[in-house]
Amino acid sequence: MASAFRQLPARFQTVATLALIEEEPYDEIAGALGISISAVKLRVFRAVRLLRKKLKRLGIEP
Repeated sequence: MASAFRQLPARFQTVATLALIEEEPYDEIAGALGISISAVKLRVFRAVRLLRKKLKRLGIEP
């Protein structure tokens, strides 16, 4: 799992770390990164989608 997470593009990895691991609110992430809340939501969604694909390739089903 950690290996798949480290393979995410930096813009997804940063947002996913803040939202999914550190459980920061989207509005705080948006403010800290200078992006909109919609952009935060989209990046989290895309990060999760990429993680699922990478884990599936490794034979790990969520």
